[in-house]
Amino acid sequence: MKDYETILKKYYKKYLNREPDLNGFRYYLPLLKNGDIDEKTLQNRFIESPEYKINQLTIQYKQSPKVKIEINGKVFLVNSSNNTNFWAQLQLGVWEPETFKIFDIFLDKNHSYVDIGAWIGPTVLYGCQSAKFCYAVEPDPVAFKNLKNNVDLNHQLGSQIKLFTQCITNLSGTTYLTPKNKVGGDSLSSTIFEKSPTSWKVKGITFHQFILDNSIKDCNFVKIDIEGGEFMVLPTMQEFLEKEKPTIHLSLHPPLVEKPDDALKKIYEIISKYDYVYDNKLKNVDKEFILEDDNKDKFFDIVITDKVI
Repeated sequence: MKDYETILKKYYKKYLNREPDLNGFRYYLPLLKNGDIDEKTLQNRFIESPEYKINQLTIQYKQSPKVKIEINGKVFLVNSSNNTNFWAQLQLGVWEPETFKIFDIFLDKNHSYVDIGAWIGPTVLYGCQSAKFCYAVEPDPVAFKNLKNNVDLNHQLGSQIKLFTQCITNLSGTTYLTPKNKVGGDSLSSTIFEKSPTSWKVKGITFHQFILDNSIKDCNFVKIDIEGGEFMVLPTMQEFLEKEKPTIHLSLHPPLVEKPDDALKKIYEIISKYDYVYDNKLKNVDKEFILEDDNKDKFFDIVITDKVI
C-alpha cells in the first residue's frame, strides 16, 4: 500500500513550498486512501489553488522591478520589488475584491475623494481613475516611500493624485505613529499603539483642518483604514459629515482599542445619521448590527451612505 502521508507531504512541498496545514492534510489524506482522488487529481487541485498561483506570480514579479496591474479594466504600474506577494494577490483578485467594487459604485468623475491610510497605493491608483481627484494620506514613512514610488511610475495619473505625509488625528499637532512590526510599511502602523523607540514623530492634523488647508469642496467619498485610529478620528469629523454627507468606507478594528464596546457605540451614533449601512459585500444591514457583541472581537468593514444601491 502506498504511503499516502509521505506523498501528500511531498505535494505540499513541491507545489506550495511548505509543510501541510492540519486542516488541509486531514481533508486530502482520506480522499487519497479511499481512492476518491488519485495523484493526478491531487496535482491539479494544487496547481489550480490560489496559493499556488500567487506563489508562481510572486516568483515572476520578483524578476521584474516594474509590473503592470490590471483590475476591472483599470491599469497601473507598480514597483514589485517591495510587497511582491501582495501585488500578486491583487493581480489575481484575491486581495479585497469587495473594496474595488465599492469604489466602482461610489466614486465618480464629478467628485474628489480622500484616502486616509493609503498605504502603498492600491486603492489610490485604482480609485483615482474613477474619481475626479484623490487626496492620499499616509504618515508611515516606509509605506509613503513605496506609495510615492508607485505613483511616480504612473505619469498619466499623477495629475489626479496628491500625496500627504500628515496623520489625520483628533487633534492637530505633533503625534507619534508606531509600527506593529517595529519596521513599518506593512499597513499596520497606528497612533493608538504605545509609543516605543521605533515610533515616528509625525505631523497630526484634524480632518476639518485638512479639508480647509486643501480647499476641498467636492469630496463625496472618504476611505478610512487606520488601524484603530478611526475611533478617535471619525467623531471629530461630525460637522463635515452632517454638512456634506459623503459616503464613508470605514475599516473598523475594535480588538485594537481598550474599550471596544464604547468605541463601537460612538461609531453607531455617527452612522445612525445616515440612511444606509452596508457590509463589505454591499449587503444592506441594520445600523444596530454594529453593536452586536461578536463585532468587538474582529476587524470588519462597513459603508455608510445616503445612496441606495
